[in-house]
Amino acid sequence: MERRKILLGSGAALATVLAGCSSSETGEEEPENDDEESFGNDNDSNTDSGNGNGNGDGNGDDSDDEHDDVPGVENDQIQVADDTVTITSIEKDGDKLDIVARTDTTDIEELKKVFASFADDLDGAIEDIERFIDEISSIEWILEHEGSRVLAVYIDVEWVVSYIEGELSDEEFANKVVETKE
Repeated sequence: MERRKILLGSGAALATVLAGCSSSETGEEEPENDDEESFGNDNDSNTDSGNGNGNGDGNGDDSDDEHDDVPGVENDQIQVADDTVTITSIEKDGDKLDIVARTDTTDIEELKKVFASFADDLDGAIEDIERFIDEISSIEWILEHEGSRVLAVYIDVEWVVSYIEGELSDEEFANKVVETKE
């Protein structure tokens, strides 16, 4: 049950990142990114507005084309279940997925809980696990606090698969991730 919560939270995080990627492509919204508090609110309101319009559905299709960079993942499902972390961008670089997130804490124990929930969040967001595994081998997650990089971690996709298959617990997954911190 905890794994599913983690994967659902990760799914929500990725969705937030993907929404941030599509909104960051316009010149008007990039300056708003400097004000971190309004950034999260702006994304939420933009996402809600896009879903309510018939044009929003059309734009969603365009966004899907832009976000096909994350294979096997439903764009609007990846999020971090924890309120202390907000994903600001996701980019695919070859077989690596780069995630940048803003965090309200620098406490490693709190962040460890976020990492534990991310596997469950990601499990909930992945619709085609084979496609995801075929095209993504690792995830690099950079956490920023008050505009400065505070932590970078590496996540091997095999760890995500082991978690999904029940071979790793939440804690074991989080420990593996924390061991990679830079």
